[in-house]
Amino acid sequence: MIQLPAFSAAVAVIAGIVGFTAGYTWENRARKSEVAQIRAEIAAREAEVAEETRHRIEVALKASDVAIAERDARLAELDAVNRRLRHDLKTATTGRPCLSADARWLLQQSPAFRLGLSSPTGSPATTNAATAADPGQPAGDSTDADIAGWILDAAALYEQCRARIDALRKWDELTHGAR
Repeated sequence: MIQLPAFSAAVAVIAGIVGFTAGYTWENRARKSEVAQIRAEIAAREAEVAEETRHRIEVALKASDVAIAERDARLAELDAVNRRLRHDLKTATTGRPCLSADARWLLQQSPAFRLGLSSPTGSPATTNAATAADPGQPAGDSTDADIAGWILDAAALYEQCRARIDALRKWDELTHGAR
């Protein structure tokens, strides 16, 4: 026969094993449920951030389109005005010398000329053959038409730059709000 204390000990061990297994299973399910809940929360936050980011990109693209359209309209208007002014300058200037070759050569020593800036699109710089052949030497005098054209080119470059800066400001205002 089985002795009572040994039987009790065996029952106690079996009950302990069953209890441990049940407790472990219950705890494991609880932890898995908790992990699933945390993963769901993370996924929800990621989806929220993705939607917010998509919205911000959409707003930025629309703002960019608006700013570029405004800039292009300003540049087209500027081009039309400059064409009209170039035409009108031909009749308003006499072609008389107004800036000596030596003075022009000195002005070309300015850092802006050394940067190698090109003339604006659609308005080639007026140079004569002597200047093109040897830019280090003074050439003929500049006429009032040459100076007027240079001033018009400088003003056009300034307005193009200002239009670009205004487009950037508009984009920044639309995407980040007024500051």
